[in-house]
Amino acid sequence: MALPWPHSTPTLPRPVPAVPRTAPADSTGLAERVTAAVRRNPAVLRLGALAANPLTALVVMLIGLALLFVLPLVGLPFVAVVVLPAVIFHLRPERRTALRRPRG
Repeated sequence: MALPWPHSTPTLPRPVPAVPRTAPADSTGLAERVTAAVRRNPAVLRLGALAANPLTALVVMLIGLALLFVLPLVGLPFVAVVVLPAVIFHLRPERRTALRRPRG
């Protein structure tokens, strides 16, 4: 028979970094510069909007399904590399609201 779990103890251990994280000062500046450059480039913004579109995910899934049945040797890697990440991206909790139709 198992002993009862004490309710005062946490169920998961808290992660403690072995080495304190100290980022070099120039690396944070580089990340900010890259983010600012991406925001200024309209082509990158359009590409990001297209990649995050649920219709794009549906088209990618249909292509993957067709490739699975027509050319399994090509379709299986396509599903593993392209379709599954797209599905995982759209099923994250913060993205699920984008999949719902607006009421109105």
